[in-house]
Amino acid sequence: MYFNYNIIRRFFIVTFLALFFLGCSKEKEDILKTEYAAQADPSELYSEFTVQLKGNALQKNEKGSWQIAKGKLMEKFVEIKDPDNPNTLFLGLPGEEYTLSWTVTHSNKSTSSSSVVVKIPELEIKIEEYTPDHFQTIRFFAVDEKYKDIGKWSIDKPVGHLHNMYHDGYFRPNVEDNPTIEVHGFANTEYEIKYLINYGGKSYRFSKVIKTGNYQEDEALHELQMGRGTSRVVEDKNRHVIELNMQASGIAYRFNEVESFPALKAFTYLRKLILGGSSLRDVPTVFGDHYLALEELSLDGVGKDLNIPENFGNLTKLKSLHLTPLYSATENRTLKMPKSFGNLSFLEYLRIEYAGNIDFNGTLGKLTNLKTLACTVTDIPNDFGNLKKLESLDIRAQKAYLPASFSTCANLRFARLSFWNSGSSTVSLPSDIDNLTKLDTLEITGEHRMQTLPQSFGNLKNLRHLWIEGQSLQSIPDNIGNLSNLEFWLVAGQFKTLPPSIGNLKNLKYLWLSSSVQNLPNEFGHLTSLSYLNLESSKLTTFPETFGQLKNLKEINARASTITHFPKSFGNLDGLEKLDFNYSKLEKFPESICDLKKINIINLNGTRIGKLPEAIYRLKDDVQIMLYQAIDVDFVQLKEITSKRGGLLFYTDQGYIH
Repeated sequence: MYFNYNIIRRFFIVTFLALFFLGCSKEKEDILKTEYAAQADPSELYSEFTVQLKGNALQKNEKGSWQIAKGKLMEKFVEIKDPDNPNTLFLGLPGEEYTLSWTVTHSNKSTSSSSVVVKIPELEIKIEEYTPDHFQTIRFFAVDEKYKDIGKWSIDKPVGHLHNMYHDGYFRPNVEDNPTIEVHGFANTEYEIKYLINYGGKSYRFSKVIKTGNYQEDEALHELQMGRGTSRVVEDKNRHVIELNMQASGIAYRFNEVESFPALKAFTYLRKLILGGSSLRDVPTVFGDHYLALEELSLDGVGKDLNIPENFGNLTKLKSLHLTPLYSATENRTLKMPKSFGNLSFLEYLRIEYAGNIDFNGTLGKLTNLKTLACTVTDIPNDFGNLKKLESLDIRAQKAYLPASFSTCANLRFARLSFWNSGSSTVSLPSDIDNLTKLDTLEITGEHRMQTLPQSFGNLKNLRHLWIEGQSLQSIPDNIGNLSNLEFWLVAGQFKTLPPSIGNLKNLKYLWLSSSVQNLPNEFGHLTSLSYLNLESSKLTTFPETFGQLKNLKEINARASTITHFPKSFGNLDGLEKLDFNYSKLEKFPESICDLKKINIINLNGTRIGKLPEAIYRLKDDVQIMLYQAIDVDFVQLKEITSKRGGLLFYTDQGYIH
């Protein structure tokens, strides 16, 4: 038989190749599964860009390797996590298509390869809004927190401020770098809220368009970290906020930064606002622009070198204003009121203290409903007399001047006038001062150089409290006794005696006698209600014999006085409990003291005592007698006295003797 070897050789070659390719096809089906999907943890940043690759498990002595055959490459953004693992993760760029090959090297050194096409989806980010239904200008936005390291918020128009609502323990210097934010926008404004991402060399922008409404009171409370239903927030029947108590608040400064916290403009129904001791820096303009219903405003202990803005006069319903800086202004600082301040015609209570010298700029006389005024001024304005309803006055002035119109304030009940740095200025009370028929208290202190009191002064029938300091007053009107309701008297000056009519002051309880007085009229004993008498540094040498009639007198302070002896009637002071003649000119222990029925303390430090009278044994029990630095004290006698009777205690330079 004849064989064609060329035909036989060709047959074997074709058969071998067929079997080889059949083997390869089988290997291809075995080494790679066709399905793939995003299998990464969805909370991880790259879950959208990651594909789970699946190859069959490698057999013994086999090795495999994944490779990127086709597609856009970028270091750190495109990678096969574990190239030798048949079931690994592939990270690609958003929107790109990749061809990935899986090659297996078998135990016989032969190789098998297969490939798969992977399409990475485009990046899609949803901006979520979770704003409360009743908020219109403060809006809350969030994206998935996994973008926190690559994303950034952006807004197309100015806003008040942005506030971070995301907290993971890491500090991000820029609020817009956080995935969750509050946008404090302006009212009735259209905004495009954008979230920008830079990833893999490409920028992505996702946006949401919103339209704000009007400022809401709940938003304003949110700005102040306050809420309804607390004692610090009072509402009316329509749930409008009408009172806020922000005493000692640490965030009250936000009223001074209303462009950053614009929702604060919403308190248009507010009637009462208390900001004492808070972090407020100055009087805000937001009050005069938006809080037009305000009736009571307390700014006690806030800021430094306070100023009143021009628009403050818009608060035409304001009835009460208390303004005091946390740090007192210097004496030479002037606080000038805007002309608009005169518009506050409903103002009843005005207290501005330690803010400097108030220059009312011609506005004080326009405050015709004012009932209480307390402030410091350079001088009292001439239009002061327009304050017909004024009841209480506490004013401190550089210039000792009182306008004649002062007496037209017929409703005045309390008047405290303090003059300082006035030099040679002289103040005079108007001759018709008795028009102040309701005057209860009059205090005039400081440098005023007042020399006389008008005769009409004695007609102030309702006066109960009289305090006049200084050394210029030359005399007391003869009719002073007509002040039938007077209870408190402190009047200093150069006068040497008091008129006899003083005995008519039947209601006088507390009396500070001027150190210039050298003698008292016998009528002094008619002050039957007198409870306290101060004669400190007095030039009196004794008391009138009628002095013993002061049955209600409980305490005498005659320190450093020139009194040398007591009248016999002194022992009739049945109500006297305390006697203080420290360093007075007493020449000996007054025997009449021993007859005092209620005396508890006798202070004779620094006086000349000498030998105590035999009458000392008549003293009631439990009496303390102060004898420090007393002259000519007989210590032997003191010990003898205490040995014969108890109930007496002597305080001396040698210790207690009892």
